[in-house]
Amino acid sequence: MINYRKFIRLKNSEHLPILILAIGIIIIIHLCNIHDERTANQYIIQDQEKRSSQLCPLYPSTLLKNVPIDMSSDLTWTDVEKDVKNVQTGGIYTPSDCTSRQQLAIIIPFRYREQQLKTLLRHLHPFLQRQKRAYRIFVVEQYGNGTFNKGLIMNVAFHHASKIVTPLVDCFIFHDVDLIPENDYNVYECEQQGPRHLAPAVDELRYFLMYNDLIGGALALTKEQFFKANGWSNLYWGWGFEDDDMNHRLRHAGYRISRPPNHIGRYKMIRHKKQTPAANRYGTLRKWLRYSYDGIRQLSVLDYSITSVDTRLLYTHILVNFTRSATKTIDHLLEDTPNAK
Repeated sequence: MINYRKFIRLKNSEHLPILILAIGIIIIIHLCNIHDERTANQYIIQDQEKRSSQLCPLYPSTLLKNVPIDMSSDLTWTDVEKDVKNVQTGGIYTPSDCTSRQQLAIIIPFRYREQQLKTLLRHLHPFLQRQKRAYRIFVVEQYGNGTFNKGLIMNVAFHHASKIVTPLVDCFIFHDVDLIPENDYNVYECEQQGPRHLAPAVDELRYFLMYNDLIGGALALTKEQFFKANGWSNLYWGWGFEDDDMNHRLRHAGYRISRPPNHIGRYKMIRHKKQTPAANRYGTLRKWLRYSYDGIRQLSVLDYSITSVDTRLLYTHILVNFTRSATKTIDHLLEDTPNAK
Protein backbone atom coordinates (compact mmCIF):
# COMPACT_ATOMS: atom_id res chain seq x y z
CA MET A 1 0.00 0.00 0.00
CA ILE A 2 1.13 3.56 -0.72
CA ASN A 3 0.74 5.72 2.43
CA TYR A 4 0.19 9.48 2.40
CA ARG A 5 3.87 10.43 2.70
CA LYS A 6 4.87 8.14 -0.14
CA PHE A 7 2.05 9.56 -2.26
CA ILE A 8 3.27 13.14 -1.65
CA ARG A 9 6.86 12.17 -2.53
CA LEU A 10 5.62 10.46 -5.67
CA LYS A 11 3.46 13.47 -6.59
CA ASN A 12 6.39 15.84 -6.27
CA SER A 13 8.84 13.51 -7.99
CA GLU A 14 10.41 14.63 -11.26
CA HIS A 15 9.86 11.07 -12.53
CA LEU A 16 6.06 11.26 -12.22
CA PRO A 17 5.42 12.44 -15.80
CA ILE A 18 7.58 9.61 -17.14
CA LEU A 19 5.72 7.09 -14.96
CA ILE A 20 2.33 8.39 -16.13
CA LEU A 21 3.49 8.24 -19.76
CA ALA A 22 4.71 4.65 -19.35
CA ILE A 23 1.43 3.56 -17.75
CA GLY A 24 -0.51 5.28 -20.53
CA ILE A 25 1.51 3.51 -23.21
CA ILE A 26 0.93 0.14 -21.52
CA ILE A 27 -2.82 0.78 -21.38
CA ILE A 28 -2.92 1.84 -25.04
CA ILE A 29 -0.97 -1.26 -26.13
CA HIS A 30 -3.33 -3.49 -24.11
CA LEU A 31 -6.42 -1.87 -25.65
CA CYS A 32 -4.92 -2.17 -29.14
CA ASN A 33 -4.24 -5.88 -28.55
CA ILE A 34 -7.84 -6.40 -27.42
CA HIS A 35 -9.10 -4.59 -30.53
CA ASP A 36 -6.80 -6.56 -32.84
CA GLU A 37 -7.87 -9.89 -31.34
CA ARG A 38 -11.56 -9.03 -31.73
CA THR A 39 -10.99 -7.96 -35.33
CA ALA A 40 -9.12 -11.21 -36.05
CA ASN A 41 -11.89 -13.30 -34.38
CA GLN A 42 -9.55 -14.60 -31.68
CA TYR A 43 -11.16 -16.31 -28.70
CA ILE A 44 -10.83 -19.24 -26.31
CA ILE A 45 -13.02 -22.21 -27.25
CA GLN A 46 -15.78 -22.87 -24.72
CA ASP A 47 -17.60 -26.17 -24.32
CA GLN A 48 -21.24 -25.13 -24.71
CA GLU A 49 -22.78 -28.54 -25.28
CA LYS A 50 -24.02 -31.07 -22.75
CA ARG A 51 -21.88 -34.14 -23.24
CA SER A 52 -21.49 -37.60 -21.80
CA SER A 53 -19.49 -37.90 -18.57
CA GLN A 54 -17.31 -40.44 -20.37
CA LEU A 55 -16.21 -37.84 -22.92
CA CYS A 56 -12.76 -36.32 -22.47
CA PRO A 57 -12.93 -32.75 -21.09
CA LEU A 58 -12.14 -29.86 -23.39
CA TYR A 59 -9.41 -28.75 -20.99
CA PRO A 60 -8.05 -31.76 -19.06
CA SER A 61 -6.10 -31.28 -15.82
CA THR A 62 -3.00 -32.62 -17.60
CA LEU A 63 -2.48 -29.44 -19.65
CA LEU A 64 0.60 -27.21 -19.34
CA LYS A 65 0.60 -23.46 -19.98
CA ASN A 66 4.33 -23.18 -20.68
CA VAL A 67 5.51 -26.27 -22.50
CA PRO A 68 9.27 -26.92 -22.19
CA ILE A 69 10.71 -27.08 -25.70
CA ASP A 70 14.02 -28.71 -26.54
CA MET A 71 15.33 -27.56 -29.92
CA SER A 72 18.38 -29.86 -29.90
CA SER A 73 19.78 -30.33 -33.39
CA ASP A 74 21.48 -33.67 -32.76
CA LEU A 75 18.38 -35.82 -32.17
CA THR A 76 18.30 -39.36 -33.52
CA TRP A 77 15.17 -41.35 -34.27
CA THR A 78 16.11 -43.62 -31.36
CA ASP A 79 16.05 -40.59 -29.04
CA VAL A 80 12.61 -39.51 -30.27
CA GLU A 81 11.10 -43.00 -30.12
CA LYS A 82 12.42 -43.41 -26.59
CA ASP A 83 10.84 -40.13 -25.45
CA VAL A 84 7.42 -40.66 -27.07
CA LYS A 85 5.18 -43.10 -25.19
CA ASN A 86 1.88 -44.91 -25.77
CA VAL A 87 1.83 -44.54 -29.57
CA GLN A 88 0.71 -47.35 -31.86
CA THR A 89 2.50 -48.02 -35.14
CA GLY A 90 1.42 -45.46 -37.72
CA GLY A 91 1.49 -42.56 -35.24
CA ILE A 92 -1.86 -43.52 -33.71
CA TYR A 93 -3.05 -42.67 -30.20
CA THR A 94 -6.36 -43.03 -28.34
CA PRO A 95 -6.82 -41.95 -24.69
CA SER A 96 -7.52 -44.87 -22.38
CA ASP A 97 -9.43 -43.11 -19.59
CA CYS A 98 -12.09 -41.23 -21.60
CA THR A 99 -13.74 -41.03 -25.00
CA SER A 100 -12.01 -38.52 -27.28
CA ARG A 101 -14.06 -35.55 -28.45
CA GLN A 102 -12.90 -35.82 -32.07
CA GLN A 103 -10.74 -38.10 -34.22
CA LEU A 104 -7.88 -36.00 -35.63
CA ALA A 105 -5.77 -36.49 -38.73
CA ILE A 106 -2.61 -34.39 -38.40
CA ILE A 107 -1.20 -33.85 -41.91
CA ILE A 108 2.42 -32.66 -42.12
CA PRO A 109 3.78 -31.76 -45.58
CA PHE A 110 7.47 -32.61 -45.63
CA ARG A 111 10.61 -32.34 -47.70
CA TYR A 112 14.33 -32.21 -46.82
CA ARG A 113 13.67 -31.41 -43.14
CA GLU A 114 14.24 -34.63 -41.24
CA GLN A 115 15.76 -32.93 -38.18
CA GLN A 116 12.77 -30.62 -37.90
CA LEU A 117 10.41 -33.59 -38.20
CA LYS A 118 12.17 -35.32 -35.30
CA THR A 119 11.84 -32.21 -33.13
CA LEU A 120 8.18 -31.69 -34.02
CA LEU A 121 7.14 -35.29 -33.38
CA ARG A 122 9.04 -35.34 -30.09
CA HIS A 123 6.85 -32.47 -28.87
CA LEU A 124 3.60 -32.95 -30.80
CA HIS A 125 2.82 -36.48 -29.56
CA PRO A 126 3.00 -35.55 -25.83
CA PHE A 127 1.17 -32.27 -26.55
CA LEU A 128 -1.79 -34.09 -28.11
CA GLN A 129 -1.77 -36.79 -25.45
CA ARG A 130 -1.97 -34.20 -22.66
CA GLN A 131 -5.01 -32.78 -24.50
CA LYS A 132 -6.45 -36.32 -24.54
CA ARG A 133 -6.97 -36.24 -28.29
CA ALA A 134 -7.43 -39.33 -30.45
CA TYR A 135 -5.23 -38.80 -33.47
CA ARG A 136 -3.13 -40.19 -36.29
CA ILE A 137 -0.15 -38.34 -37.74
CA PHE A 138 0.42 -38.43 -41.50
CA VAL A 139 3.70 -37.18 -42.97
CA VAL A 140 3.30 -36.62 -46.69
CA GLU A 141 6.46 -36.27 -48.76
CA GLN A 142 7.07 -35.38 -52.40
CA TYR A 143 9.41 -37.85 -54.10
CA GLY A 144 12.52 -36.73 -55.98
CA ASN A 145 14.13 -33.34 -56.53
CA GLY A 146 11.52 -31.63 -58.72
CA THR A 147 9.85 -28.34 -57.85
CA PHE A 148 7.92 -28.64 -54.59
CA ASN A 149 4.12 -28.52 -54.66
CA LYS A 150 2.84 -28.34 -51.09
CA GLY A 151 -0.83 -27.92 -51.99
CA LEU A 152 -0.92 -31.00 -54.19
CA ILE A 153 0.66 -33.31 -51.60
CA MET A 154 -1.66 -31.99 -48.87
CA ASN A 155 -4.64 -32.76 -51.09
CA VAL A 156 -3.31 -36.28 -51.65
CA ALA A 157 -2.82 -36.81 -47.89
CA PHE A 158 -6.34 -35.54 -47.15
CA HIS A 159 -7.78 -37.87 -49.80
CA HIS A 160 -5.96 -40.83 -48.26
CA ALA A 161 -6.87 -39.96 -44.63
CA SER A 162 -10.52 -39.26 -45.45
CA LYS A 163 -10.96 -42.77 -46.87
CA ILE A 164 -10.07 -44.36 -43.51
CA VAL A 165 -13.33 -45.44 -41.89
CA THR A 166 -12.04 -47.09 -38.70
CA PRO A 167 -11.95 -44.73 -37.00
CA LEU A 168 -13.64 -42.07 -39.11
CA VAL A 169 -11.74 -38.77 -39.07
CA ASP A 170 -13.71 -35.74 -37.78
CA CYS A 171 -11.02 -33.09 -38.03
CA PHE A 172 -8.07 -32.50 -40.37
CA ILE A 173 -5.19 -30.36 -39.12
CA PHE A 174 -2.60 -29.24 -41.65
CA HIS A 175 0.59 -28.60 -39.70
CA ASP A 176 3.93 -27.14 -40.83
CA VAL A 177 6.94 -29.21 -39.83
CA ASP A 178 8.83 -26.24 -38.38
CA LEU A 179 6.28 -25.01 -35.80
CA ILE A 180 6.19 -26.25 -32.18
CA PRO A 181 3.13 -25.34 -30.03
CA GLU A 182 4.05 -23.74 -26.70
CA ASN A 183 0.73 -23.84 -24.82
CA ASP A 184 -1.43 -26.95 -24.25
CA TYR A 185 -4.53 -24.76 -23.92
CA ASN A 186 -4.31 -24.19 -27.67
CA VAL A 187 -6.94 -26.86 -28.30
CA TYR A 188 -6.38 -28.97 -31.42
CA GLU A 189 -10.00 -29.33 -32.39
CA CYS A 190 -12.29 -28.38 -35.28
CA GLU A 191 -15.26 -26.07 -34.87
CA GLN A 192 -18.40 -26.73 -36.87
CA GLN A 193 -19.12 -23.05 -37.51
CA GLY A 194 -15.86 -22.43 -39.32
CA PRO A 195 -12.14 -23.20 -39.83
CA ARG A 196 -9.71 -22.48 -36.99
CA HIS A 197 -6.23 -21.06 -37.54
CA LEU A 198 -4.24 -22.43 -34.62
CA ALA A 199 -0.96 -20.51 -35.08
CA PRO A 200 -1.53 -16.74 -34.86
CA ALA A 201 1.56 -15.99 -32.71
CA VAL A 202 4.95 -17.26 -33.91
CA ASP A 203 8.16 -16.23 -32.18
CA GLU A 204 9.84 -15.27 -35.47
CA LEU A 205 6.96 -12.82 -36.04
CA ARG A 206 7.27 -11.44 -32.48
CA TYR A 207 4.23 -13.47 -31.33
CA PHE A 208 1.96 -11.16 -33.29
CA LEU A 209 -0.64 -11.88 -35.98
CA MET A 210 0.85 -9.99 -38.91
CA TYR A 211 -2.42 -9.67 -40.86
CA ASN A 212 -5.97 -10.96 -40.45
CA ASP A 213 -5.87 -13.09 -43.60
CA LEU A 214 -2.92 -15.13 -42.32
CA ILE A 215 -3.83 -18.82 -41.90
CA GLY A 216 -0.46 -20.53 -42.38
CA GLY A 217 1.33 -22.81 -39.94
CA ALA A 218 -1.50 -24.90 -38.46
CA LEU A 219 -5.07 -24.97 -39.79
CA ALA A 220 -7.98 -27.10 -38.53
CA LEU A 221 -10.80 -28.00 -40.96
CA THR A 222 -13.73 -30.38 -40.96
CA LYS A 223 -14.26 -32.53 -44.04
CA GLU A 224 -17.25 -30.39 -45.05
CA GLN A 225 -15.25 -27.15 -44.75
CA PHE A 226 -12.37 -28.61 -46.77
CA PHE A 227 -14.64 -29.75 -49.61
CA LYS A 228 -16.60 -26.49 -49.63
CA ALA A 229 -13.30 -24.67 -50.35
CA ASN A 230 -12.28 -27.44 -52.80
CA GLY A 231 -9.17 -28.08 -50.73
CA TRP A 232 -5.77 -26.61 -51.56
CA SER A 233 -4.72 -25.21 -54.91
CA ASN A 234 -2.60 -27.60 -56.98
CA LEU A 235 -0.96 -24.79 -58.97
CA TYR A 236 1.64 -23.32 -56.59
CA TRP A 237 5.01 -24.69 -57.73
CA GLY A 238 7.61 -23.69 -55.16
CA TRP A 239 7.20 -22.56 -51.55
CA GLY A 240 4.54 -20.15 -50.35
CA PHE A 241 1.16 -18.48 -51.01
CA GLU A 242 -0.93 -21.67 -51.09
CA ASP A 243 -2.17 -20.69 -47.61
CA ASP A 244 -3.17 -17.18 -48.75
CA ASP A 245 -5.05 -18.84 -51.61
CA MET A 246 -6.82 -21.12 -49.12
CA ASN A 247 -7.83 -18.08 -47.06
CA HIS A 248 -9.61 -16.60 -50.10
CA ARG A 249 -11.33 -19.93 -50.79
CA LEU A 250 -12.63 -20.28 -47.24
CA ARG A 251 -13.88 -16.70 -47.03
CA HIS A 252 -15.56 -16.95 -50.44
CA ALA A 253 -17.23 -20.15 -49.23
CA GLY A 254 -18.83 -18.09 -46.45
CA TYR A 255 -16.63 -18.95 -43.50
CA ARG A 256 -15.17 -16.62 -40.89
CA ILE A 257 -11.87 -18.01 -39.63
CA SER A 258 -11.32 -18.10 -35.86
CA ARG A 259 -8.11 -18.22 -33.84
CA PRO A 260 -6.96 -18.56 -30.24
CA PRO A 261 -5.72 -15.38 -28.55
CA ASN A 262 -2.05 -14.61 -29.14
CA HIS A 263 -1.01 -15.57 -25.58
CA ILE A 264 -2.39 -19.09 -26.18
CA GLY A 265 -1.71 -19.67 -29.89
CA ARG A 266 2.06 -19.34 -29.42
CA TYR A 267 4.58 -21.32 -31.47
CA LYS A 268 8.33 -21.57 -31.75
CA MET A 269 9.70 -21.81 -35.27
CA ILE A 270 12.60 -24.17 -35.90
CA ARG A 271 15.18 -22.19 -37.83
CA HIS A 272 15.76 -23.38 -41.37
CA LYS A 273 17.18 -22.32 -44.70
CA LYS A 274 14.64 -20.43 -46.80
CA GLN A 275 13.43 -22.40 -49.83
CA THR A 276 12.81 -21.29 -53.41
CA PRO A 277 9.52 -19.33 -53.47
CA ALA A 278 6.68 -20.28 -55.79
CA ALA A 279 7.16 -19.00 -59.34
CA ASN A 280 4.62 -16.35 -60.38
CA ARG A 281 3.01 -16.70 -56.95
CA TYR A 282 1.50 -13.20 -57.02
CA GLY A 283 -0.09 -13.78 -60.42
CA THR A 284 -1.40 -17.19 -59.31
CA LEU A 285 -2.89 -15.70 -56.15
CA ARG A 286 -4.67 -12.95 -58.08
CA LYS A 287 -6.55 -15.67 -59.99
CA TRP A 288 -7.83 -17.50 -56.89
CA LEU A 289 -11.42 -17.39 -58.24
CA ARG A 290 -10.51 -20.51 -60.24
CA TYR A 291 -10.80 -22.51 -57.00
CA SER A 292 -13.88 -24.49 -58.04
CA TYR A 293 -11.77 -26.02 -60.82
CA ASP A 294 -8.44 -26.35 -59.00
CA GLY A 295 -8.38 -28.39 -55.82
CA ILE A 296 -9.26 -31.68 -54.17
CA ARG A 297 -12.00 -32.50 -56.69
CA GLN A 298 -9.48 -32.31 -59.55
CA LEU A 299 -7.04 -34.92 -58.16
CA SER A 300 -8.48 -37.53 -60.53
CA VAL A 301 -7.29 -35.56 -63.59
CA LEU A 302 -3.77 -34.89 -62.28
CA ASP A 303 -0.77 -37.01 -63.19
CA TYR A 304 0.60 -38.29 -59.88
CA SER A 305 1.03 -41.58 -58.08
CA ILE A 306 1.38 -42.70 -54.47
CA THR A 307 4.69 -44.55 -54.40
CA SER A 308 4.21 -45.98 -50.91
CA VAL A 309 2.24 -45.76 -47.68
CA ASP A 310 4.48 -46.84 -44.83
CA THR A 311 3.26 -47.20 -41.23
CA ARG A 312 6.27 -46.21 -39.14
CA LEU A 313 6.33 -46.12 -35.36
CA LEU A 314 5.61 -42.41 -34.89
CA TYR A 315 3.73 -41.58 -38.10
CA THR A 316 2.21 -42.85 -41.33
CA HIS A 317 4.44 -41.89 -44.25
CA ILE A 318 2.87 -41.14 -47.66
CA LEU A 319 5.30 -40.77 -50.55
CA VAL A 320 3.86 -39.00 -53.61
CA ASN A 321 5.53 -38.98 -57.04
CA PHE A 322 4.88 -36.48 -59.84
CA THR A 323 6.65 -34.09 -62.19
CA ARG A 324 6.01 -30.49 -63.24
CA SER A 325 3.59 -31.77 -65.91
CA ALA A 326 1.30 -33.22 -63.22
CA THR A 327 -1.11 -30.28 -63.49
CA LYS A 328 -1.09 -29.89 -67.28
CA THR A 329 -4.84 -30.55 -67.46
CA ILE A 330 -5.62 -27.49 -65.29
CA ASP A 331 -2.68 -25.15 -66.02
CA HIS A 332 -4.89 -23.27 -68.50
CA LEU A 333 -6.87 -21.87 -65.56
CA LEU A 334 -4.05 -19.40 -64.87
CA GLU A 335 -4.68 -17.90 -68.32
CA ASP A 336 -8.46 -18.28 -68.49
CA THR A 337 -9.40 -16.99 -65.02
CA PRO A 338 -9.73 -13.21 -64.54
CA ASN A 339 -7.92 -11.50 -61.69
CA ALA A 340 -9.94 -11.19 -58.51
CA LYS A 341 -10.87 -7.64 -57.57
